[in-house]
Amino acid sequence: MLRREFVAGLGALTLGVAGARAGIPTKVAGSLTRLTPPGTGDNRATYLPDGTALLFASKRTGRSQIWSMERDGRNPRRLHESAANDYGRVAPSPDGWRLCFSSDRSGQNAIYVLDVRSGIVTLVSDPTAWSFGPSWSSRDRIAYFSRRGGNRLNLWTVSPDGSESHQVTDRPGESRQPWWSPNGTMLAFSADNGTGRFQLWLATADGSSGCPLTATGDWQQPFWSPDGLRLAASAKFGDAGFQILLIDTKGSTVQRIEQPEGDNVHPAWSPDGRSIVFTVGRGDGSALWRFDFNS
Repeated sequence: MLRREFVAGLGALTLGVAGARAGIPTKVAGSLTRLTPPGTGDNRATYLPDGTALLFASKRTGRSQIWSMERDGRNPRRLHESAANDYGRVAPSPDGWRLCFSSDRSGQNAIYVLDVRSGIVTLVSDPTAWSFGPSWSSRDRIAYFSRRGGNRLNLWTVSPDGSESHQVTDRPGESRQPWWSPNGTMLAFSADNGTGRFQLWLATADGSSGCPLTATGDWQQPFWSPDGLRLAASAKFGDAGFQILLIDTKGSTVQRIEQPEGDNVHPAWSPDGRSIVFTVGRGDGSALWRFDFNS
């Protein structure tokens, strides 16, 4: 393992990447825009597949609900109203007409699919096991993490109708926050192997093989770039807050986007690869920001 010291806005951090020399992270050129004001708990945004709108969770009405807005932050509207807390990543199907999300409507967190046109909501995970953080693949499979199957948290996949459930990981501690590669054959996720400190992992969709991408620090919430060559993730080193870093899938290059001070979490790439939207802050004080890459 090789270690390099670098300065990234919040002080001196130490970065270790498994397998290759990452060097000093470079700052990516681009511009920064705040999309929503803090105070309403806006968080975990994702783009619709056509890139025209953003989905996000918000507490604007008191409970966490599913909202949408234009990619520049205009015209926010509640997309689905429920008496429960609907939250976590809201991940769309490849055609954009169905959404998977987490909700406590059955008494504890479980994974559901919403048909936007009909309004029909389908439970797709085991309602007796706490589950969270779904992601929808280009091959029409949903991945999520759950307390089902032993260990503290495991990754599972399931068909959108709730059939063909499959346990992907079975390692000590927590495996969580899965996100599909663009071609639907791989999963990026965060795992701690029982240590309490999370690293990025890559694995085949069935879990038959996997390898760590990082070795030090605390890396969470990976999100694949549209070209499948990089991941955006939230990383923390020492006493500094979480920041958004980009790492290529070989672990050889790490970059840092422009971002506000404080905790920056839950990055999501736009379908055209030109922007990353992310959450700044925690709890009800969080807000959504967008970084646009220079052309």
